[in-house]
Amino acid sequence: MPSNFITIEKEKFEEECANFIKNKIEESIKSRGIATIGLSGGSTPKPIYEMLGNDSSIDWTKVYFFAVDERYIDKSSKDSIYDLISKSVFKNRENLLVDHFITPNTSLPLKECIETYSNDLKKLIEKSNGSADLVTLGMGEDGHIASIFPNASKSPLDENDLVYHTTTERFAIFDRITTNINFLASSKNKVFFMSGSSKKKVWDEMESSQVNVTRWPAQKIISSGNTFVFYRE
Repeated sequence: MPSNFITIEKEKFEEECANFIKNKIEESIKSRGIATIGLSGGSTPKPIYEMLGNDSSIDWTKVYFFAVDERYIDKSSKDSIYDLISKSVFKNRENLLVDHFITPNTSLPLKECIETYSNDLKKLIEKSNGSADLVTLGMGEDGHIASIFPNASKSPLDENDLVYHTTTERFAIFDRITTNINFLASSKNKVFFMSGSSKKKVWDEMESSQVNVTRWPAQKIISSGNTFVFYRE
């Protein structure tokens, strides 16, 4: 189950990762006129997003972002992906935030929040010929990606809804909203950002294990092709 695994020097990690996203944005704009990018949260991608947001050479009016997942908390919380993206990618372009970053409205009741986000995301993806151009991902030390947690009672492959509710007792925020693993796998490109030997150890275990997407959701992403891993020791 091979992926394009790239080890990058610490000093060059953020720059090379930001350039990868930029190149996919520019390729998509050149081929279709717009780019649709799904973003995940976390401490590793934060400086990458900040560097990307400082790039004035990109035609940002043609780039649309969406949240791969979100914690069901107030969007102003420092733990929300909305807070991370609005203060990094959109730091210098707040005027584009409302129309160019599709994200769950967590002020709504949970069921309505999910339904509204699903409808908004479907409309965005229709502009992108049915799939995103790129999604950024990470993998936790427990093996979760997005807010798709391992060993759930129902396999993520059997989830039919584009957006759905998950829960975790391992992390601080219990209620989560995530996009579907099949939708993520359908993205034209997928990239994992990874930092540290402990994450690498878990990744190696996942890649050497028999295929079991319920235990290792990332296996579905890798098997879909066009998957890259940028690793910093």
